[in-house]
Amino acid sequence: MKNKLRLSIQLSIVAMILYGIIRPLVDSSYYPDFESYCPLGGLSSLMSKLNLGSSSCQMGEVQMMLGIALIIGAVFFGKLFCSYLCPIGTFMEWLGRIGDKFNLRFSIPEYLDRPFRLMKYALLYYTIYITMNASELFCKEYDPYLAGVTFFQNGDVVWYYAVITIIIVVLGSLFTKMFWCRYICPLGAIGNIFSNLGVVVIGAVLYFGANLFGAELGLAWLLGIIIGLAAVSEIIFKKSFLFPLFKITREESTCPTCVKCDTDCPQGIEVSSYDVINHSDCTMCGDCVYACPVKQTLTVNKMPTKYGKYVAPIATIVLIAAGLIASNFYEFTTLSERWGGFEKLDNVEVYHQTSLTSIKCFGSASAFRSQIARVKGIVGVDAYAVSHTADIYFNPKVITKIGVKKAIFKPVKQKIRSTFKSGLDSLSVVLIGIDNFFDKVDFTNLTYALRVNKSIFGFETIFGEPVETKIFYDGAKVTQDEIVKLITAESIEVKMRDGSTDKREIEFEVNEGFKDLGKVSLVEYERGMFKGYDKEFNKYSKQNIDSISVLIYPMKEAGKSSLYGRLSYLTSHLSGWKGIYRLSTKYDETPTAYVYFNEDVTPLDTVKAVLSMEKMRVHFRGGEIKLVDNPFKSKPEGIVKKATELESR
Repeated sequence: MKNKLRLSIQLSIVAMILYGIIRPLVDSSYYPDFESYCPLGGLSSLMSKLNLGSSSCQMGEVQMMLGIALIIGAVFFGKLFCSYLCPIGTFMEWLGRIGDKFNLRFSIPEYLDRPFRLMKYALLYYTIYITMNASELFCKEYDPYLAGVTFFQNGDVVWYYAVITIIIVVLGSLFTKMFWCRYICPLGAIGNIFSNLGVVVIGAVLYFGANLFGAELGLAWLLGIIIGLAAVSEIIFKKSFLFPLFKITREESTCPTCVKCDTDCPQGIEVSSYDVINHSDCTMCGDCVYACPVKQTLTVNKMPTKYGKYVAPIATIVLIAAGLIASNFYEFTTLSERWGGFEKLDNVEVYHQTSLTSIKCFGSASAFRSQIARVKGIVGVDAYAVSHTADIYFNPKVITKIGVKKAIFKPVKQKIRSTFKSGLDSLSVVLIGIDNFFDKVDFTNLTYALRVNKSIFGFETIFGEPVETKIFYDGAKVTQDEIVKLITAESIEVKMRDGSTDKREIEFEVNEGFKDLGKVSLVEYERGMFKGYDKEFNKYSKQNIDSISVLIYPMKEAGKSSLYGRLSYLTSHLSGWKGIYRLSTKYDETPTAYVYFNEDVTPLDTVKAVLSMEKMRVHFRGGEIKLVDNPFKSKPEGIVKKATELESR
């Protein structure tokens, strides 16, 4: 290959991908993000942002800015991403050489070539339409690149879609030139659209003109009009007009008619038949320029060959660098919503909260929105996943800034280790004010920080500025100063499930003047730290309480915070029996389970057998049912009381 500069860029991309694949084999703490620089995902997510005000979980400013850079590149220089950066395109070019070597490749007949080109536009419209209306990346479901580099281990990949696209890529490469790029690739369609900018302008004029006359068309119409016009233009003309501004030109008077340019074109374009290569498949790769044996015959905009052949690669590098730099200067909101009569309020204030490390994507931002929307006086939020911050809009006549901050704060009671074998009858308690300590990720980090010392058993947080934190410990074995040193450490080590260790930086600060609260009995500590659970099901509220019995038995697992989430699995499992109606846990003298049932419908022995099953039958969202290991090994042996003895409705 004569175009060694393009080959070098392609090899660099391949090397980075291989690094992401290989490194986890020797470093289990490393998790490669193969979507970090996905321009199609970025543009799809940007459309979701414009349409819904929310972007996809996995796509941030980097991908969006690179998508915009791709569009700018297409307008000025053509489809640079396709020729220099796309790993699928590179793979197809290299694999195609095998097809050439064994004379396997053939040209698609013209009567099929033109209609086949519709497929990439249809897939592009459907891909963006789904994402812009759901903030979920549909392109991930069929992406042959993502499926290949993750070995189908990415949870968003739909294996049968991806298998189909991988087969198309492989067989298309072996038997014809760039089949995927020419007929299927949605990113190739985007390149064609903006390389022929006129269709975008015409589509925008039609869309905004219609709305000006009262059509009230949504963004999906703008998308459809532009994509439709581009598809029609390519099928009829198979060339661009005016754009891109930089094109490869041929000087007929010096052309040796050796057709080396035709042979070396990876897209199969008959370059020797053009004066200006404006074919819709041209990616401005420059291979034809390098192949031509006569100087100044094939050039870029007729500039000297020695300079012109560097235009595309330099533009590629500059645009990528500009996109990456721009992503550091602007942050899109992951979620932006208003409610509670926001438009009618004449005085709205904004509270800016940092260190919300639990806000990582659209899903977690939505959960945060649901949490604060229930608070009277809060009327909107802008959440930013990259910086883990949020701007919270509130009515100062209803709630103060302190009230807003208190509304976002979630008090936590966290047991660090069991007191069961400690031999203690009481624990010392100290109250410490901690700054830079707010959301659940901070609570997790504090847990790991304190876990280093085996004489610290738990902590409890209380809202304040700074956050007031009660720490429970064995005063005979650890001092308060030693506790402070653990909290203010620069980093912590977290053990992962695979046995590896992940080092995390922490930035907790401790206020001076922490307070000694004396001692608390072990029984009082356990009762105070216990998190109760109560869930009704199978129409419990409609049952005759006189007919309901309650099995009460010790369940030590109910006191383990790591198993609290599994109680919902047990609830789902129990709900499969019509005569069982409720599960709750309380701390009596020990963690205790209360199972409400009708013995005439489901006998006591059956209830015990259900509770003791090795596998739980759990219903998940979407209707999926799985058998899950039952972690609750406590024997359901206890006493049975009537529900009327315990409560009244």
